[in-house]
Order: sequence, then C-alpha cells, then structure tokens
Amino acid sequence: MAESNTTERDEEKKLITKVFNLNIPYPKKYKTINKDKPTKEKTALYVPRIELVKNNLFRPSSLSPKVKVTRNVTNILETIFKHGNIAKRYGENGLESDPSRQQIIVYSAIVCQDNLLWYQRATPETAGTDRKKFLGDLRLQGKLSIGFGGHKTEDDIGLSKAELTFLHDLLPVIKDQLAILVGLNKGFFTEIEEELAINRGNIKDIRFLGAFFDERMEDPSIEVQVGWVHTGIATIIELDPETTTKLIFHTRETAKAWWVPFDKVFEDLNNKIKAAQQGKGPLVESWTEIMIKEFWSDYYSK
Repeated sequence: MAESNTTERDEEKKLITKVFNLNIPYPKKYKTINKDKPTKEKTALYVPRIELVKNNLFRPSSLSPKVKVTRNVTNILETIFKHGNIAKRYGENGLESDPSRQQIIVYSAIVCQDNLLWYQRATPETAGTDRKKFLGDLRLQGKLSIGFGGHKTEDDIGLSKAELTFLHDLLPVIKDQLAILVGLNKGFFTEIEEELAINRGNIKDIRFLGAFFDERMEDPSIEVQVGWVHTGIATIIELDPETTTKLIFHTRETAKAWWVPFDKVFEDLNNKIKAAQQGKGPLVESWTEIMIKEFWSDYYSK
C-alpha cells in the first residue's frame, strides 16, 4: 500500500468548522499616514559603494575599464548582509541620484534544456498605454534583454524582519542583518513568480556567478546613468522541464520572448549588437551584454 504524502496540517484543513467574528477594541475612525516613511514603490535595498568594492576583488571588464566585475559571490553576499540598508529611490537624497550608494539587483537569466531565454522590453506603445501609466523603466524601454529582477524594497525587508520575530531576543544584534538577506531571498522569488508565473517548484537550480557595475556614460541626456547607481548579481536560473510547461508574460512589461540555443548565444548576441549599430534592430541592454560576455562562459563551461 502506497504511503500517503498528506501532512497533519492538510488533514486539519479538511475538517469542517464554524467561525465567529470579534471586532478589535475602539477602532480608529481616521487612518494615520506617515508621509515620511518610504513606500514599496519608492524604496530599494542598497550598500554603500565604498563597502561594496572593499575586498571584493572587482576588476576592469574586457568590455571596458569602466565596467567592473567580480566572481567573489560569497564576499558580495556577506557585504550585503553586513552593510545593506533601505532608502528612498527618488527625491532629495534619493538613491537614483547617488552613485555612492549602490542599489542591489539580482539580475537573473533563465535557461531550460540548453536554451537561454531572451525578451524585448515593452514600450508604452506595445503595452497599450501612455508614458504616465507605463510600468516599465522608460530608460530601458524597447531594449533586448536576458535579465529578470528588480529592486528589493521596504516591503520585502520589512516583512522578512517580522518573520524573524523569534530572533528578537535570541539574536537581536544580527536580526536586522538577517532580515536583509531573507528579504533579498523573498524578493528574488517574488519577482520571478510575478514576471514569469513560475514558482520554486519550477526551479531546478540557481547559480550565482558574480557581480558587476557599470560606470560608462551611455546616455548624455541623463545626468546620472542607470548603471552608476546599481550593482547586479549575475545569476542563472535553471527551469525544471518536468514541472514547467510554459512561461506567462505581462505585455505591460514584455513585448515578446524567445529561446536561443546555448551554442548560439555568443553569435546571436553579436548579431543583435551589429544590427542595433546599423539601425536595423533594437538596442541590447548593457547589463545583458555584460552578463553574456563576462559570465556566460563560466556557466556554460560547467
């Protein structure tokens, strides 16, 4: 007789029970809003740049001396653990205008059965909306990319801190630091679920290859370049073909997507870059070029 995989909790959920309600004492009629508290849309996890580059073996990339890369993933995560914090992204003293504080992005490429996933970011036109309602980053709109991932917010870190409540008395000194890494982990999986409609059960393996940041001047019309204020953690997510049948994309963020075989990745990238230079195709996202030219061989050779 086959063993049942049903847990005690599953059995409890099947029980039929009645419920009753109880109001909280003296409910407030007016909700107090703390205008100074950062909101989910306006915050990001960051690390002081001076701490990020210290002892993490960043070196100039073959692409440009202004692109810095490292394979020292363990030290990078330790630096985030020790020095990570949350701040607002925009407005006075916002992160988006401050290269001395690097916003952390887990930049994940998706692979499955020896194929790499590519996509084109949406534009207001392809998303069927105007610029004010467009959800994508206008600085990246329409570009070709292999990377998924976004900012880790006050929401990610705050919820994680609440989940570590039992550590308040046991390990109070490192509770906030643990919340940073737990929040990084939580936000990482949440983004993948939201952007591709896959969950942890669809993931076969995750590989962290290194980290990078880009100090090049890409767009003279922008005072502070996107790459100046962000550091990417180069990551590969391997999907499990036995549990994953399809990916679901939101057209408000993604115009189209396709697969490229592993043995064609470099050739395909070079063709895309050449087409863009000749005005015959969309631009390739700079982080995607860094990811492939600097880290792809580390993964594919394994």
